[in-house]
Amino acid sequence: MRRLLSIGLGLWVALAVSLFAQGEEWNKTFQISGRPELRVETSDAEIRVDAWDQKSIEARVTSEKWGFGQGGIQVIDHQTGDAVELEVRLPHGLHVLSVGNRKTIVEIHMPREGKVRLHTGDGAILLREVRGELEVESGDGRIDVEGADGTLQAHSGDGHVRVRGRFDSLDVSTSDGRIDAEAVTGSTIGKGWTVKTGDGGVSLSVPENFTADIALHTGDGHISLDMPVTVEGRYDHSNIHGKLNGGGGGLLDIHTGDGSIRLGKS
Repeated sequence: MRRLLSIGLGLWVALAVSLFAQGEEWNKTFQISGRPELRVETSDAEIRVDAWDQKSIEARVTSEKWGFGQGGIQVIDHQTGDAVELEVRLPHGLHVLSVGNRKTIVEIHMPREGKVRLHTGDGAILLREVRGELEVESGDGRIDVEGADGTLQAHSGDGHVRVRGRFDSLDVSTSDGRIDAEAVTGSTIGKGWTVKTGDGGVSLSVPENFTADIALHTGDGHISLDMPVTVEGRYDHSNIHGKLNGGGGGLLDIHTGDGSIRLGKS
């Protein structure tokens, strides 16, 4: 009886692994007439978004481990006018049977300008050459934004954050990781920028003529400046309040709990 039970259990495990081991793909194209609004939500997947010169949003979900459909990955999509929502749900249970890599990737091509909101519970987010209102968040993973233009919110619970673009508003943070940010010519302080990390260094480069009031703080590290800053109050190696290029406008707030801060020219 034990032998039969062992054989039966072995066959069941082999079947379960076989069902989930197949690499499959889900894809769909959404036609857009105006300025798109894109929202992507997933609990455990890498998200990659870039721009193309077409009036459509093309989405593809691939998995090196899980299949799609019943017992596998569920992809729920919805379109209302130019607003497209995509939710990728990974299967629960049977994870103890999993071997190898379970990497799932959400890849999207979209028009160059729009409103974008991306969220993953566990995975990296890569955003390329998109302009508009941009919001990206990973619970546990790196964030890499290149060629952005507009307003950006980028938050990671645990991971390195790198952003580069022309910004009218910037809000970047990570609980544990380094932040590297570069604002190119044309960027403005607007109502204020925030760059914060709980544990890691910060490097921010801004245009030579960039103006802002500044507040820089590090709990354990040093601050280096490669810009004309007028310091207000007593100079402190771990706290600086002052004006960049004469100041004015919003506040540039840079904070790290443990790490150095560098403010320089882009």
